Amino acid sequence: MTVVPLRRGTSAPLLTKQQLARHLGRSTRWVELRVREGMPSEAPTTRFPHRRFNLEECEAWLRDGRPERGSIADRLAALDAKVASLTAMVEQLGRSA
Repeated sequence: MTVVPLRRGTSAPLLTKQQLARHLGRSTRWVELRVREGMPSEAPTTRFPHRRFNLEECEAWLRDGRPERGSIADRLAALDAKVASLTAMVEQLGRSA
């Protein structure tokens, strides 16, 4: 497996999304979804235009448990509350204009 060069001051190689997915036996889409949930990664830079991953940090994050996102019903209720709040704000702005 070819790895991306090391970060300065570290001994752990940085993997590409494809390399991490292959190592974990998952798809690249699965890796993308875990990044959205907070899995540690290095942001793209000018030199390395793609996100890179420290294998040790990612494995620790997965092992230690990622933050719970809640049930779909809880997430929908939170979105409904946000929509109601934004609707009220828009109506208030419409009245004051």
